[in-house]
Amino acid sequence: MLSTRRFLLELLLIGLPTVILITVGSAYSYTYSLVVSLAVLVYIYGNIDPNPPSFMYKVGKRPIVFTLLRATAYSGTCAAILAVDFPSYPTDYRKSRTFGAAVMDMGIGLFVVTMGLVSHRARSIADLRKLRRSVIPLLVLGLARTIVITLIDYHQDETEYGRHLNAFFILGFTKLLGSCYSLLVNSDEQLLALAIGLLFLHELVLQLGLSDFVMSTAPHEGFIRANREGLSSLHGCVALYLLSIYFAKWYTSHDSLTYQGLIRKLKRILFVAILCWKLVFISSFLTGVARVTFSFGYVIWIFAVSLSLILIYAFFFELKLVRPDICSKKSIGDDVQKSISLPTFVESLNMNGLTHFMISNFLTGMVNMSLDPGHRSDLESVVILSIYMFVCAGVVFLMLKKGIRVA
Repeated sequence: MLSTRRFLLELLLIGLPTVILITVGSAYSYTYSLVVSLAVLVYIYGNIDPNPPSFMYKVGKRPIVFTLLRATAYSGTCAAILAVDFPSYPTDYRKSRTFGAAVMDMGIGLFVVTMGLVSHRARSIADLRKLRRSVIPLLVLGLARTIVITLIDYHQDETEYGRHLNAFFILGFTKLLGSCYSLLVNSDEQLLALAIGLLFLHELVLQLGLSDFVMSTAPHEGFIRANREGLSSLHGCVALYLLSIYFAKWYTSHDSLTYQGLIRKLKRILFVAILCWKLVFISSFLTGVARVTFSFGYVIWIFAVSLSLILIYAFFFELKLVRPDICSKKSIGDDVQKSISLPTFVESLNMNGLTHFMISNFLTGMVNMSLDPGHRSDLESVVILSIYMFVCAGVVFLMLKKGIRVA
């Protein structure tokens, strides 16, 4: 039974700090993170007994860490797309127009990753036909958003995706192209080579002049020039998408793991994450990190961020914050499984994440047209954003409670 009281408490503990830390309390974000992390660690090591070696850790096909990463992407993006219009939103968090890696630059990248984590490679033309159920709705939403924005003459930053393209188009075309490219390989293991090869080819084209064309101050005229940002980023998006599919298949290759097996897997993720962070550092000096073009540096940065978050979530939710009660006992030996209950706030986002994103976009437009967020005080900013977060999360919670799944 889903508890409304529990949901409200979770929203208070997750939503309100998010609003404060991206507005009036941004200067204390590192301090807050450190204090909360230390408090959780002290609680864990003081109240939770070590796991017996006989316990089996259930990974499953939709691991907890993937669910948490998806919820992080949706809730963070929901808060940021409206908060950016308030004066209290830090300048350093805003999207980069050319090169750079800011907080808001993570949004579309994390969306691509989370889409890849729950996708499968296409094995035949028949699999491509099945894409209609997932690709067409995204393209329709993209077209609808473009038409509405054009009709009401709503301001849109053309240096983000271009004049006519938007995040829905990018995600739809990424899934379509990624599925087409995946027909070139015969196994999930080969996706790694395909993704890396495509990413290097994409970066080569950028360095041969495409990047300069996209970053130029040339007017957005004609379809290609008007949408050069979105079009130029597609193959970088596809590379990240394929890389995410590969990682998901590797992570879920065993339905259950022993403690030692899970630790070995997490150590490998840690090694790759450190390697990716080193590559990001090198890329920032050699080729630059650019969300606009989904450059090599940007793709590796997003992958490094994703792996880092997965490691944090795995430590807490796979290793430590598990129920002490035994859920099921294996038929062989004394092996048992343990489970964990995710926050209702997270479950609601996982069930209707795209719906949550659409509601966020709609309410962002309504607030911008009616409340003039650019001229609001710090207190007004926090109040408006808190109500906005409550409405967005509340709608998908009610959908979860009634068992309604849209997207």
